[in-house]
Amino acid sequence: METTSQSTVPTDADRLHEIGRPSVRIRMPADKRIQQILDCALQEFSEHGFQRARMDDIAQRCGLSKGGLYAHFNSKDALFEALLTRSIAPPDVKAMDLPRPLEVQPLATWLVDQMYDALANPRTMATMRLLIAEGARVPHLVKLWSKHVSEPQMAMLAEAFHESTAGQGRTRSVIVREPWLAAAPVLHALLSQLILGEHLEIDMAHMRKAHVEMLCELLEPAAKQAPSAGHDFPSARRTAR
Repeated sequence: METTSQSTVPTDADRLHEIGRPSVRIRMPADKRIQQILDCALQEFSEHGFQRARMDDIAQRCGLSKGGLYAHFNSKDALFEALLTRSIAPPDVKAMDLPRPLEVQPLATWLVDQMYDALANPRTMATMRLLIAEGARVPHLVKLWSKHVSEPQMAMLAEAFHESTAGQGRTRSVIVREPWLAAAPVLHALLSQLILGEHLEIDMAHMRKAHVEMLCELLEPAAKQAPSAGHDFPSARRTAR
């Protein structure tokens, strides 16, 4: 009796498994080696939890000796913090390739693109699940990441918002004072995906457009805002299956 195979759409877990697949020991540039180590550590932490994961097993998964692994990361703590820095950090404003002085529309579009591109990366979703599961066990690492990565980048984002609104009488906008609000819509989408997963359909293109428009409305003077008539942005264009 013949059987027919059905193609399935790979899940985040499948993609993460491919990312962390063990490889033969080969020489590679340091930056690529570090990314490989982080991918393997993420796979190991996701499968066994932070406490039970061992540096020996991470090294074996990478195709490295234990000494080779320690040459890059001296502890599981260092690996965990590096994972947070890589996948869960505000967009790096210093990396912007935008003309100066900054203008609101290009800044808002760049910022939204950075956040939603990160959301589409299976590493981001896997790292978020790891943070939710293990964050309470390693609060000192979460605090270090917040102090050295998240807070400085949020401060730079506030400066970018201030620059883009200079001379427009909008420097007192709440989003300039509280730049973390710029990430609220994408965090909503992220948590929705983590909770409902494949049972949730989200129109990401629609969310991106609405997100950009929200930032522009908060940053631009009312007289310069693009007319919003005709745009239908319901609070949640998504359906649970």
